[in-house]
Amino acid sequence: MKLSSTGEVIGTFLQDRATAIAGKLGPGPRMIPITLTLDSNRAPKRTFHFSVVNDQLLTPLATYVSLFNTLTSYERQAGSATFAVHGVAEVRKHEPIAFDNLFSGDQAATGAAAYVVAPLTYLLGNDYERIDVDGLDLTITAAEEPKTATLERVWLDDLRPRAGRTVPLKVLLRTYRGEDVVRTLPIHIPANANGELSLMVSDGVRLGQLEQRETRFPQQPRSVDQVIKALNKARRNNTLYVKLLGRDSGAVVNGERLPSLPPSVLGVLEADRNGGNFNLLQGANLGEWELPTERVVSGARTLTIIVSSN
Repeated sequence: MKLSSTGEVIGTFLQDRATAIAGKLGPGPRMIPITLTLDSNRAPKRTFHFSVVNDQLLTPLATYVSLFNTLTSYERQAGSATFAVHGVAEVRKHEPIAFDNLFSGDQAATGAAAYVVAPLTYLLGNDYERIDVDGLDLTITAAEEPKTATLERVWLDDLRPRAGRTVPLKVLLRTYRGEDVVRTLPIHIPANANGELSLMVSDGVRLGQLEQRETRFPQQPRSVDQVIKALNKARRNNTLYVKLLGRDSGAVVNGERLPSLPPSVLGVLEADRNGGNFNLLQGANLGEWELPTERVVSGARTLTIIVSSN
């Protein structure tokens, strides 16, 4: 057993091997400051300040351990809980990474900590350039109860809406303990829409899986800016996503989704496939909407509607 107390920083360790450790006397390693505000419904708001070393391997690990230990030390360690995560990670010379998600259930603390760490892991290990994270500022709101809901039903009062009109889409959610909640979302039917269309309502996980299958293989970002853009567009657990789909085709070009392209443009793209950076998408995306909720939602439903142009 060893007992020790820390003093002033006198240098930086550079090697840790089986036979010895080695370093250099002088300034300490570059650290990443993290500010975590924990807002609980059972205790006063607390703010924690700590730093983690700037290292491709150790930064994600130390960040995860710090966040997870804070949550499990000041909130319940076992049983269902809910954590709402908000905040930003400042990335030098690039746009910040935004955090906005909800986690609920027996593994909520694990999910919340992993949600923050996953983008850091991806960015620090990217193939394009060295990344410096200047700091993280997080706010986590905690509740000692599960906040979940299941998508039970979606419907339109009129399954033959007219083009150019806005119609109310109704969504039935069943919450934990069986309470029914009905939400309404205005859906605008494009003026040029006609014939049979599909209206898909889905949670983020199922929609992501469907899009992965649709594009045949995952499209990899081609720059750090595209990586950050993709991370900031990641779908949230507490949001339902609505898509109005037609029969026209689209494409994925160099990692960017281009839905509902004219046949002439598709012909040019398909004839000029360079390095396999073109993928055809079946079905045009005529509109997208989001329905935020206060719960982690799961489920998917699809409606078939007939749009009349007169």
